Amino acid sequence: MNIGTLLRCPHIDERRIALFNEIGLDCIQIAGVFEEHLAPTDEARKKSDALFELFGKYHITVPSMFLSYPNQNWKNPKEGIGIVPAHTRSERMLISCRLMEWCKRYNIKYVTCHVGFVPEERNEFYDRFILDMQQLARFAGALGQEFLFETGTETAVHLKQTIADINEPNVGVNFDPANLLIYNNGDPAGLVDILADKIKVVHCKDANPPVEGAVRGKETVLGEGATNFTRLLKRLVDGGFNGPLIIERELVPGPEQEKDIKDAVALIKSTIQGAN
Repeated sequence: MNIGTLLRCPHIDERRIALFNEIGLDCIQIAGVFEEHLAPTDEARKKSDALFELFGKYHITVPSMFLSYPNQNWKNPKEGIGIVPAHTRSERMLISCRLMEWCKRYNIKYVTCHVGFVPEERNEFYDRFILDMQQLARFAGALGQEFLFETGTETAVHLKQTIADINEPNVGVNFDPANLLIYNNGDPAGLVDILADKIKVVHCKDANPPVEGAVRGKETVLGEGATNFTRLLKRLVDGGFNGPLIIERELVPGPEQEKDIKDAVALIKSTIQGAN
């Protein structure tokens, strides 16, 4: 079972990759792939190849990409992030396809996306969204990839229905237990109850739900929040999960983030050893 962290392209350098290797990481989920690496130019190709040469030097694999889009608006997430918003969907669908082609070049299997806030009302807008997601999933499938919904912005029941409506065999879940609490969308254990067979990648992240008067919950150090992370991980491993475990610590890159990632590696390894 691979243990890694989410790393954005602007934060990739040899010191950091060497450190990750030293503390026991063997993979990353890459994010922040924009035109500097994606453009159809020799320069972009050389920069991309150089990244993977660096990863190879330190025996770091890249099983997963987190899709990144320019100009996402996290201050207004319902209208500003992911593929759901109609006014940016065409552009982001095309960017997604280009990113998937890039993934194919480097044998990246899992493509994860904050799809956005999928509407619960089953109407013409929802039907159009489902048709668009079917096409995107089929494109991923043709490249040998799996398209994964990042959890958090929907309840487990709603996400299960959405995946069923898309009805493509390569659509699954990137399970982020912290996001369910941050967005106040239910107990992470409930999602495992409902969607365990769809979980292909896990974000090792912790959080507490919103306090009274707050809109969102708050991320914490892994193991110090309300996700009951070690219990969830034991349950997943006991149930046969063997996909990438990706530590996500939403801090500015630096000593504190690196310490928290190191501590998370130790927690994850001890939890796996204690699983049946």
